[in-house]
This record gives sequence, C-alpha cells and structure tokens, in this order.
Amino acid sequence: MGPQMLLAVASRSPLVRAGLAAGLGAREGVLVVLAAESFAALRAASFGGAEVVVVDLGEASEGGDATDPAFGVEGPRVVVLAEAGDERIGEWLIDGCSVLPKGASGEQIAAAAQAVRAGLVATPPAFAADALRFERVGERRSVPPGFDALTPRERQVLVEMSHGLGNREIGGALGISAHTAKFHVAQIIAKLDAQSRAHAVAKALRAGLVDV
Repeated sequence: MGPQMLLAVASRSPLVRAGLAAGLGAREGVLVVLAAESFAALRAASFGGAEVVVVDLGEASEGGDATDPAFGVEGPRVVVLAEAGDERIGEWLIDGCSVLPKGASGEQIAAAAQAVRAGLVATPPAFAADALRFERVGERRSVPPGFDALTPRERQVLVEMSHGLGNREIGGALGISAHTAKFHVAQIIAKLDAQSRAHAVAKALRAGLVDV
C-alpha cells in the first residue's frame, strides 16, 4: 500500500457531495480533506491540500466549473463525473483529467483517482470512443498556445515522442545525445504547459501537429 491519497470532492448536490465524501473516505488509503459545492470553491480553499479532486458535474455543468480555464490544468489532478455523450469529454481527457460516468461506483472512482494521481488517464471505452468521435467532427481547433514557440528541433523531438520513443531512442533517431534529447523534452513540456510527456503528445495530436 502506497502513501495515503488526499482527496477533495465537489458537487452542487449536498446528497451527492456527502455520498462521495463518505464512500471514498471509507476506503483504505484514502483521506477526504475537503468537500465543496464546486471546483471553484475548492480552488478558493487551495483544494485543502488534496492531490486529487473528484468533481461531479451533472446539473452543475451549467454553473461554469467545466469551462473554467484552470479545470484539470492547474492544481491537483481531476476526476470528472459527467453525463454520457457530453461533447466536452474529449477536451477533459486531453487536459489530463480522468472522466467517468455519473453513477460510477466508489471502486471505479477510487481506481480512477489512483490512475490520475500516477499521471495516467482513466475513462470507460464508451467515453473514449465518444471523445474520438467528437474530436474528429467539425473544424480543426486553432493551434494551442505554445506550439509557435517550439524550435524546429523541438518539433522533431515532439514527433519522436509521439512514436513512444524514450530520450535515448530520440537521441539515436535525431543524431543527438540522450542528455540533449532530455533537455528538449523538458522544454517542450514547459512551452506547451503540459503535465507530462504524454500530455504534451496528446496536445500535439489534438492540434493535428503529429500523427501516430
């Protein structure tokens, strides 16, 4: 068993909020440090020091939480509980959030929280399929901020990252040292305001700048 995971929960519904806090707090290795009516309220309280936030949107999705520019980007990692078919699921996943359907079991929510805590993204196959469908429909989004700041070499490194190569392999492919490749990867992550290598690649895939 790893170190105790600190959680915060948010829901407009007092019943849902209390249920999440009680259900997750009863699990071994989990401590619920804060419960509030919205993500914004949690943020105002500095998330209570939580590592992971579980946000039940539901009817609250009209309240602004889901479109907050910091949602899933700054602060703790986020597990979103959303309605099936929500067109924003793909955006939340790209931003590094785990996304589960409303009504997900405590076991599923806890597993998603552990995954997002480890830098992974968890979502059901149906949500992943819907996300891909929505992301492929309509006009291509504008290039996200940061991509125009990448140097030609960093763009080459980003392409190799999208192929799943590590620093040593990237160095071999581009004729540079593993140390130099590591430096470029760090610069890419910083310039794209990404949380990890995978998040940087996901942003590039979403913008259509790399392919797999």
